[in-house]
Amino acid sequence: MNMRSRIISITIALVLMLTVVSGLGKGGALAAETRTIMDQNGREVKIPAEINRIVCTRILPFPAVYFLASGSCDKLVGIHPASKSAAEHSMLSVIAPEIMNAKTNFVKGADVNMEELLKLKPDIVFFYGDIISSVKQFDASEIPAVAIKTMTVADGNSLETLNSWLKLLGKIIEKEERTDEIIAYGYQALGMINSRIWNIPDEEKPKGLMIFRHGEKEIDVSGSHFFGHFWLEATGARDVAEEIKVKALVNMEQIYKWDPEIIYITNFTETQPQDLINNTIKGQDWSKVKAVKEGKVYKIPLGIYRWFPPSGDAPLMLKWLAQKNHPELFSDYAMGEEISKYYLRFYNYNLSEEQIKMILNPVRAAAKGYK
Repeated sequence: MNMRSRIISITIALVLMLTVVSGLGKGGALAAETRTIMDQNGREVKIPAEINRIVCTRILPFPAVYFLASGSCDKLVGIHPASKSAAEHSMLSVIAPEIMNAKTNFVKGADVNMEELLKLKPDIVFFYGDIISSVKQFDASEIPAVAIKTMTVADGNSLETLNSWLKLLGKIIEKEERTDEIIAYGYQALGMINSRIWNIPDEEKPKGLMIFRHGEKEIDVSGSHFFGHFWLEATGARDVAEEIKVKALVNMEQIYKWDPEIIYITNFTETQPQDLINNTIKGQDWSKVKAVKEGKVYKIPLGIYRWFPPSGDAPLMLKWLAQKNHPELFSDYAMGEEISKYYLRFYNYNLSEEQIKMILNPVRAAAKGYK
């Protein structure tokens, strides 16, 4: 080989070596720089092989579900203000205090400020796939953006919605063994409950009502295609508001007509059970309602997140509701112990007695930040 040929060969080798080194410097072998996943809108999304900076828009429970799947919030650099408010008043900020470092200034309601979002330098963004404008906004960007659905992914079935998020997260963060274990636990809880209530005649099931938001001027209730319907049906209650498609404002005359025997109040409203039981809401007389007469008005707990929508604590919500709806059938476990065991197993956290009481008795302030 002459000198000229040797120089050409060496030059080609150096170029190839530099190309490989450059590729490795960006996060692995060239073929592993990106991966392709299918999001919940059926979109193929190329995501980085190495993910270090994550942003979540208006899927409010999602940061807490991400923590359940991954065991850390270190990579969450941006979340929705209402997610941060919920974290502040939940166990998430206690177990994963790093969540409070996440920025919120890039989003207001459902509107994302792309300029502020880009400043966070996200490797991946999880966004609300049910909003068409959001889909178009991210389709027009070069950001790896993964659409996440809420009610439409499983028609308001909270457990299946959570499981769909966990399955997708397991693939993205490569924690499928962990997410499969969590999913199996949820199905186990649901199966246990179903085995005890399946043969109860409908007329013997308590008439239940889920109040989503409430105040002097509004009574906003959950209907047949909202999360409340699944929770009631799955735990042996009849949903008195099933004629409502998703959720709707109703008046006291409608409440009297339904006359629920048990009422649940979410943490998306500041109203507490004693407000109804003591009949202190101006312009509303709750004293005529059977659930109020019998003192069966309950505030839904708040653990790693609010328990009404899909959350990391969904199996606990099932067990809590089943015990409230049918205490005689579910007297073999104490909710405090169930919560303690679950948190130790899946969050690697040993709850104190005081923390368990806080989960089961959330304060009014826990509703702040939601609009």
